[in-house]
Amino acid sequence: MFGSFRKKVTHQTIDMVRQPYAVFKQNYGIPPGFWQDEFVIGFFGGMIAIVSQVLGQGRLSQIDKGLLLQDTFTALSNANGAALARRFGDLVRQVPQSEAFKCGGDNAEVVTLAFFGKGTPEGREVIEEAKREAAARGAARDVGAVATILAMRLFVQPLKDRFELSDK
Repeated sequence: MFGSFRKKVTHQTIDMVRQPYAVFKQNYGIPPGFWQDEFVIGFFGGMIAIVSQVLGQGRLSQIDKGLLLQDTFTALSNANGAALARRFGDLVRQVPQSEAFKCGGDNAEVVTLAFFGKGTPEGREVIEEAKREAAARGAARDVGAVATILAMRLFVQPLKDRFELSDK
């Protein structure tokens, strides 16, 4: 059926991207201005793009990618996903890109690829550190443990700092 593949990939993408968001939301709530923050938009936009590319195996059209981005932003934020997707696109095209947006996207790449058991040359050091920490916890071969440690370091901690949040 028309669009059924995109819908399947969208649902799978939402499920994966929702994981770090749910952990953050449960532990800290969602502070005012969260969905306007350039790091947040960069992180989630980057994560959505990578997850959908891997799950879609490169078979999604540009229109499908845009709809998937909107639908995923809507599912996460309970807000206007089209506006968030437009903001993401504006920040992607901005020259030069803001440091916060670029950092969010770079961090999303490291975390997301770790969920798939992959790494990047730029993230090698932080990935190796996360692997050592996972090994110390007895989870040396657990890709999920490494990805979770990375999500805490590259998503949760920067947000705690940006929004001046403390542990409950």
